[in-house]
Amino acid sequence: MAAYLVAEHQITDPTVYAEYRSKALAAVDRYGGKLFLGARSIEVLAGSWRPDRFVVLEFADMAALKAMYESPDYQSLIGIREGAATNVLLAIEA
Repeated sequence: MAAYLVAEHQITDPTVYAEYRSKALAAVDRYGGKLFLGARSIEVLAGSWRPDRFVVLEFADMAALKAMYESPDYQSLIGIREGAATNVLLAIEA
């Protein structure tokens, strides 16, 4: 059953975020994930949600998603991500 890592980012340091993004996508690729959606332009039709960046990553299943997230490769990037943006991440099984 497919699983999706959904991330919302309010970017505070675009240069550092670009470094995080590049390294994170390499980790996603190593665990069989793929970028499903990377929205840079978001128009809110109702409500007050205002992310700078919205990302959906697709994995074969929740085990693959969690293996990537819990891997040393990705865990080493969390500090970079947190230094570059305010983040919300969700793991969703479809």
